[in-house]
Amino acid sequence: MTVKERFEYLKQENRKALIVYLTAGCPDISFTENFALRLQESGVDLIEIGVPFSDPIADGPVIQQASQLALENKVNLESIFEMCHRLKSKISIPYLLMSYFNPVFRYGIENFAEKCNRCGVSGVIIPDLPFEESISFRTKLNQYGIDQILFISSTTSLQRRKKILKSAKGFIYYIAVHGVTGVRDVLPDETYRDVKKLREESKVPVAVGFGISNQQQVQRLRECADGIIIGSYVMKEIMAGNHELLLKTLKNFHDILKSG
Repeated sequence: MTVKERFEYLKQENRKALIVYLTAGCPDISFTENFALRLQESGVDLIEIGVPFSDPIADGPVIQQASQLALENKVNLESIFEMCHRLKSKISIPYLLMSYFNPVFRYGIENFAEKCNRCGVSGVIIPDLPFEESISFRTKLNQYGIDQILFISSTTSLQRRKKILKSAKGFIYYIAVHGVTGVRDVLPDETYRDVKKLREESKVPVAVGFGISNQQQVQRLRECADGIIIGSYVMKEIMAGNHELLLKTLKNFHDILKSG
């Protein structure tokens, strides 16, 4: 299933997307594979699989720690592709790769795009690849039917925002807070206002990430966004061993996102 198809299905269901991030290989690659299946059972709509990297500049302490643990487990792009290939026959929701550009560049852009296609990856998120420098990469992904998910934040200029919206596929990843990823109790009021405005301008859905961790945020975002992305909270609970409580919380978020 493509990202577009999933969001079209959710629109028919009058429901917003629940997108969950997992650092591949934390605590180990088998856990990531098995937990992805449990996330699908809990009502998660898309899964973002993080490729561990030594210098994750967009990520806060939680995902930095998760990446370090995964690297110590010798997890790399090749082992992640092997996992994705196994998931292809087990999972019906879209899964995306989130990677910094260095591992992708070293792997080879053509090889990376071809492997994503072969392993059922629906989209790719590259936090440290500026929009202006991603044209050739995005073109190659498009040739294989894969979406590059682009970022917009409250500080994105109007001119740049229009360019990004013109090229966007899959969904827009809206960065809710200034700074790196991490659990926040409260999001700025301007986030909700800006997301509502952006959603009116965008031809693709808008999903909000960075800092989302509680029911109140999910309830407010349901009114202005097409989806939410939860990462640091998820990895924090996984590393703490609170797997069942996490799944229960995500099921609660799912129920909020489908309620009127």
